[in-house]
Amino acid sequence: MSVIHSKHDPRPGQLRVWQLVLIDLLVIAVGLNLFALVHIVFPRQAVTEPQVIGALTATAEASGEPLPSAVTPEVTADPETPVAPTPEPIVYDGMFDERFHDKFTDGEVIADENSYRSRNINVTYTEVSEPGLIYHVADIYVRDLKFLRTAFGRGAYAKGNEPLSDMSSRCEAVAAISGDHYNARLEGIVVRNGVLYRETRFDDVCLLLDDGSMVTLTNKQLDMEAVRTMGVYQAWAFGPMLLDENGQVMSEFNSSVTRNNPRSAIGYVEPGHYVFIQVDGRIPGSNGITMQGLSQLFYDLGCVRAFNLDGGASAGFTWQGALVSYPYGRPVSDCIYVTDSEEVTD
Repeated sequence: MSVIHSKHDPRPGQLRVWQLVLIDLLVIAVGLNLFALVHIVFPRQAVTEPQVIGALTATAEASGEPLPSAVTPEVTADPETPVAPTPEPIVYDGMFDERFHDKFTDGEVIADENSYRSRNINVTYTEVSEPGLIYHVADIYVRDLKFLRTAFGRGAYAKGNEPLSDMSSRCEAVAAISGDHYNARLEGIVVRNGVLYRETRFDDVCLLLDDGSMVTLTNKQLDMEAVRTMGVYQAWAFGPMLLDENGQVMSEFNSSVTRNNPRSAIGYVEPGHYVFIQVDGRIPGSNGITMQGLSQLFYDLGCVRAFNLDGGASAGFTWQGALVSYPYGRPVSDCIYVTDSEEVTD
């Protein structure tokens, strides 16, 4: 017996149009979920899961000479070794009293809109306006290295980002600048206040040693074993370095973003004497600065080492708790600051 099919019914073995559409939607949904897992969830988990590697050994006899340039195998943590609790930061006391005795007071605080002077620190803030350029400078002397610190967004490693002004207020910063935004990538050494959190390589690196000296190195020059043994107080991985090994202005940089941009950077004159610079850009009255222009600026201020930090929409500078740079608005994962407080908040 033959079977007659209506013109509205699909032939045997065929699917209706709505069924095909439903299958297509399910396939697309599965694909989007896989994409999110691979490109968003897994990387975010890799960035935000904290793993403290350990406290770095302070070396009282640290010479301040650049680290050896020989390339050594990268040291990685044994994945089966349990992660130890966060060690106590290295404690310093009065390292630069004799060197800068005339810079500090006997205990009283002398402060105005452009300077802050106490028993512990001496900071002068200057806003410079030139045709097409506005930038902010903090000239910093510290009696002890512990008054130059770093802080994490939301108070902990890999916990998240936070507006610079909020971080600055929480840390009682006299002056603060945006850091290297370590949380925006999976690579780059992270040492904060004497504790090593991450030891993967990135590009140029800046090391602030426990004797107060500063070194800038290329990726190939970075000796990870030396980092563990010679006493590194802070390490930033963003870059590029802005002055060469002789403290001279550079014209070529390990960066593809060398044209005018908002910038944040740190400079070093001698142990105990540092400079913050933040340059406004992309706004009326300030076009930003080139990498070579920033190099020249640090050289003119007497620095022998300088290192570029995260800029663009991350660039920020606070003075006595207030944001004085243009408010770009991007929350950042870390900052560098100078404080008169003995209490370590992060």
